[in-house]
Amino acid sequence: MGQRSTYQFPFSRYPAVRIVLFLIAGILLFYVYEPPLLLTEVIFGVLFVVLAFIELSNKTTISTYWPTLSGFIFLLMILVFGAFRMAVDSKKGTSKTIQLIELSNWEEIEVIGNIYSISTTSTGKIRWDLAVTETQFESASSSQKYKARILADEVGAQPTLGDQVKISGTIIPISGKRNPHEFDYKAYLRSQGISVQIKAEVLDEVIQNSEILEWVWWREKALEIVEINFNPETAPIAKALLVGYKQDLDSDSKLAFARAGLSHIMAVSGLHVGFIVAPFWIIIPYFWTKRYGSMIGLIILIILLVCYAGITGFSPSVMRASVMAGFLSFGKLFHRVNDSINLTAAAAIVLLVIDPSQIFEIGFQLSFAAVFIILLILPVIQNALPYWVRVRWYGKPLMVIIVSLVVQFGLYPLQVHYFGEISLISPIANALFVPLLGLVVPLSLIALFITAVVPFAGFIINYPSLLFLGWMNEFVTTAASWEWAWTAASLENDLFFLFWLFLIFTVSAWKIAALKWKLAIGVMASLCVIVSINVTEKLQPAKLTITFFDVGQGDAALIHTPTGKNVLVDAGVWSPSYNSGRSIILPHLQASGIEKVDAVFLSHPHADHIGGIIDLIEEIPIGVIYNSGYEYDSNLYASYIEAARDNSVPVRSLQAGDTVGIDPAVLFLVMGPEGQKFNADPNEHSLILNVIYGESEFLFTGDAGIHQEKRLTEIYGDLLDTDLLKVGHHGSRTSSGDIFLNYVTPEMAVISLAENNRFRHPHPEAVNRLRRSRAELLFTSKERAIIVETNGRSIQRIDW
Repeated sequence: MGQRSTYQFPFSRYPAVRIVLFLIAGILLFYVYEPPLLLTEVIFGVLFVVLAFIELSNKTTISTYWPTLSGFIFLLMILVFGAFRMAVDSKKGTSKTIQLIELSNWEEIEVIGNIYSISTTSTGKIRWDLAVTETQFESASSSQKYKARILADEVGAQPTLGDQVKISGTIIPISGKRNPHEFDYKAYLRSQGISVQIKAEVLDEVIQNSEILEWVWWREKALEIVEINFNPETAPIAKALLVGYKQDLDSDSKLAFARAGLSHIMAVSGLHVGFIVAPFWIIIPYFWTKRYGSMIGLIILIILLVCYAGITGFSPSVMRASVMAGFLSFGKLFHRVNDSINLTAAAAIVLLVIDPSQIFEIGFQLSFAAVFIILLILPVIQNALPYWVRVRWYGKPLMVIIVSLVVQFGLYPLQVHYFGEISLISPIANALFVPLLGLVVPLSLIALFITAVVPFAGFIINYPSLLFLGWMNEFVTTAASWEWAWTAASLENDLFFLFWLFLIFTVSAWKIAALKWKLAIGVMASLCVIVSINVTEKLQPAKLTITFFDVGQGDAALIHTPTGKNVLVDAGVWSPSYNSGRSIILPHLQASGIEKVDAVFLSHPHADHIGGIIDLIEEIPIGVIYNSGYEYDSNLYASYIEAARDNSVPVRSLQAGDTVGIDPAVLFLVMGPEGQKFNADPNEHSLILNVIYGESEFLFTGDAGIHQEKRLTEIYGDLLDTDLLKVGHHGSRTSSGDIFLNYVTPEMAVISLAENNRFRHPHPEAVNRLRRSRAELLFTSKERAIIVETNGRSIQRIDW
């Protein structure tokens, strides 16, 4: 019997894939260990010398080991280069102008620059992104260039894209990520090259842009023509679809498209560049018939892609898609279509060499993951489909559905990790609209040029697109309201990414039996590891976790009990344009896979403690709301009572001595209020909650002041002894009295408040009293969100 052959993966066929993998490994190596720039230079130089020696030796000495060793050293050089490239980027110092601005928060400033983006917030406030050319401080000036976000809602006149403006305003610090799963606004602006935020108070001067040779002029004209060709309902969608201008889309529309699985068409990227390149691909055979035709075709394609990228503002997604389209079209022009995986990897190499930090961007990860998944899995499915199915009239719509399913299947871990939900209607929506978009996008772009010359003719040509976008918008709005159209999801273990990777490779290698079964072993092994970790965690003592959210000058804490119950203590702050429920608590619940809040305790009816409760009532099931029973004359209080009634959420008042049965392992003991009205201050009638799990105790005191603290000490005395105290009234002077703290004796004390708040909390006297109690003081204004965990014996702080 002959010896059974083993499968050898043809690594030599995919040199670009190997290079990009080692390049990414080097980037990640720097991200984890941050080696010094000099060290990466030295190692790279040493490897280069070794490689040169091996290559010279290979010419004089014949050996089968030299090529293998040479290839290995080369890949090590790529890895070190990845770390070197990141080290170079990390050494790029912040300009002195920006450093001075960062040290001058809340100070006045005057800037001159050109507007390159105009957008509105979810509440309709106007923002400009400004390319600043001149900066004037109180006692200094600078001509260093940088980008700034301008909050322009209080400025009367509204300039257009490309206009030069002179603004006087106040420097506003940019808030970073303050809570787990919260959108990192500071990191987002940094990814856009923006590191300064200014609140405009006076628009001193506007010079209209008349530079026809600048891309922003053409972009502004394109946006104006879109408004001519479309009605007010469809114009925001058309701007996003054709020009990548999403600033006119409101948050509800963005959410609706996401839940319908069509958000990708609202961000100009690979799909749109594909629509632009598709007509070019049709005439590629013509270039093959001409001398130098392939080269001429490549030059025309580059011009086409650069022009479209310019009209769309050279956004990272368009640049990324253009590079990918350029490489793939190169393969088509020069008869290298079979190298699509290599060409896509080559595009990734180019982009990462230019900007290695792109590897951490959601867009980069989703774009390249989607392309690789299509290239790996789609051929397997196509080969499995009968030929007669592929050539029928329904073959193309069927393939669109299949592509949508393949992409959604492949991107499942990334989508869940970043967005916390999956669209179930996405395949149907994509099958209905994406094929027609292949006609609508080119038609609408042609209509833009015609409208510029003959407006009426351009509008007539564009009319089918107007109707189409109207129908699509109606479908998306309706589909987003269907409960079954999307579902929330979460990943319990990061190893799920490894399991999913093995699964994708197994499917892609389905026709290669020897490789398929090796990869299947990887699938099973990673699954076993995940299951083993989950089983091990379940065998550990059950834990209670408390997350004290950083909601600014307010309170909100989430308790996750040992049996999986979720309890919220207070709901954060409210203002006409913002509330903690929508911006902080709901995103956290969604990202954590929490589909129901079993109970909400509202300590008292002030807006900094019930601010987000209405959004919570309307967006997530709530078992019951407990309050202090103190009725309060405010619209917010009345509205939340009405919202609870309309959504069948029971509201119950508690008083001292009550216990609440939520989790049999946890005692929720109410210590206040006493059921009497002592004065007209809701703070002094706060709901006081003692949460006891095993030997660990947590005392939540709302905004209780010294008067209520005195009553508590008189009633409970030593029973107030606790391990963690949620300090009352944000560390005000009238809370945390010495007598009270002598009974409570906390090991940890959490103070929830905003930095530089108008109440000047925490008061030095309260802080000194807390320090004398020898408690570890934790301020949300400094620490951001604070997470603690207990197994019933000891309390540990959890980093996030």
